[in-house]
Amino acid sequence: MKRISYELLQAEHAWMIVSDQLQQRNNVMAKGISHLERNPKGLPMASRLIILRYHLKMSLRQLTQEVHKQPTTCGIDPLDIQWQHIHQLLFLLRQIDSELGRATQENEVLRTWMQSLDGRVYRSALVHLN
Repeated sequence: MKRISYELLQAEHAWMIVSDQLQQRNNVMAKGISHLERNPKGLPMASRLIILRYHLKMSLRQLTQEVHKQPTTCGIDPLDIQWQHIHQLLFLLRQIDSELGRATQENEVLRTWMQSLDGRVYRSALVHLN
């Protein structure tokens, strides 16, 4: 029988929060790209968001593959590996937020669209992790 500890529950909760936040950013970028593609002035920024979204997907895939490749029998606690993965995803999330924020400041069409979004869509739950 597997024992569940408080630390394991905390790690699972943190992983769910970071995963949900990454999925929200992916969705926001996809909708933003669609919105920008409708306006000829928004096409360069749409291209930039496409690259950013690609970076998000590829980085996420790479990080996840690296975690699955790590041997669990080397005396390393699986919980430590999970927390390392969570922190890597959190770093990726902060990079995406930074780039998305920079893009929003540089493009009026994107900024207006982002301001029209429901605040709950983009609100970060990262305070639970800090």
